[in-house]
Amino acid sequence: MGSPQAPMPPLHAVPERTDRGVEVRPTYARIDHSALAHNLGRVRGHVGLGCRVLAVVKADAYGHGAIDAAHTFAAHGAWGLAVSLVEEGVELREGGIHAPVLVLGGVVPGSQDVIVHRQLTPVVWTPEHLQMLSSAVRRAGARPLPVHLKIDTGMSRLGVLPGDLGPVLEWFQSDEGRSLELEGVMTHLACADDPHDDLGNARQLAIFGECLGTIAARGLRPSLRHVSNSAALVRFPAARYDMVRPGIALYGAASSSEVELSDLRLAMEVCSRVLAVRHLPAGARISYGGRHQLARDARVAVVPVGYADGYPRSMSGQAQMLVRGHRCSVLGNITMDVCMLDVTDLPDVRAGERVTLMGRQGAQLLGVHTLAEWASVIPYEIMCGISKRVPRHRA
Repeated sequence: MGSPQAPMPPLHAVPERTDRGVEVRPTYARIDHSALAHNLGRVRGHVGLGCRVLAVVKADAYGHGAIDAAHTFAAHGAWGLAVSLVEEGVELREGGIHAPVLVLGGVVPGSQDVIVHRQLTPVVWTPEHLQMLSSAVRRAGARPLPVHLKIDTGMSRLGVLPGDLGPVLEWFQSDEGRSLELEGVMTHLACADDPHDDLGNARQLAIFGECLGTIAARGLRPSLRHVSNSAALVRFPAARYDMVRPGIALYGAASSSEVELSDLRLAMEVCSRVLAVRHLPAGARISYGGRHQLARDARVAVVPVGYADGYPRSMSGQAQMLVRGHRCSVLGNITMDVCMLDVTDLPDVRAGERVTLMGRQGAQLLGVHTLAEWASVIPYEIMCGISKRVPRHRA
């Protein structure tokens, strides 16, 4: 008979995952909250004191961490926060956010009681939304719930069409409508960041203005009219109304360089450290598919970051990283967990050396727009795509 097997360790002996990811994984995202506050200040200064700011923190604040970002924005003058999902609103409430939270994605059947209980402000556009919410308010014995009415002026996505506005407005004037407060009216521009489609933007704004007239003629007086995202608040001063809804500008970027607010600071930096350095001969093929062949003897650094972390595979053949303030090319295909980096021209690079994937080293900057160009995507996708595997480190 063989030796008896050692007993299995008790379950409580298994190490639990902690939140100290930045201490154990060399790849991390550094979130600069002074930059978030600065960018909000730039928006507030641009739109003026008479215009409120609704800070958009959907999709985990574009990858920056919704709860922490929301606290920073609320502390530095944002009137409220905007999310897409009811679940995102609940997360903010559980994270200690007491400011108004606008749920842009509407009212999903079954969510109405949660909306009322958590005191979220839903965006509505159908009588069915209003009926569900009104019933929930009455069941809870709550005070009238603020709602924002969305009008589809040309995005063709969400919102009541102008021709269907009548029944919705009648509902607000009915006895049932007393359980809801029409606090806001809004629309969304489809091409706010496109200077070549200002005719379409003007058409949408004109339709919105006509709808506001129709609402006023019914005796309804919503206190918050809002249209402008990050691009529109720069390009269309007349469209700022009572409030603006910046998203990407708060994180230091823009949908395109043509509509960027000046003096923004990129709030996210993504860094890692060299895992290993290999000396490879000319002719060696690098990564999956072997499509990249070394033209010379090379020193190749392995960096523990890949497309599972949100570093897109589509950047293969174009991407660069910063080491010691110099740009180094990523070799071959980006894999799920690692990249290979050419450090031949940087003597003595060794394991543990700091690598910047997005951000600044010395005089060199790899901004989110650069990564987006390499990946053939928009900057939003780069920010939102940094995965949960990458610990966020608050700076």
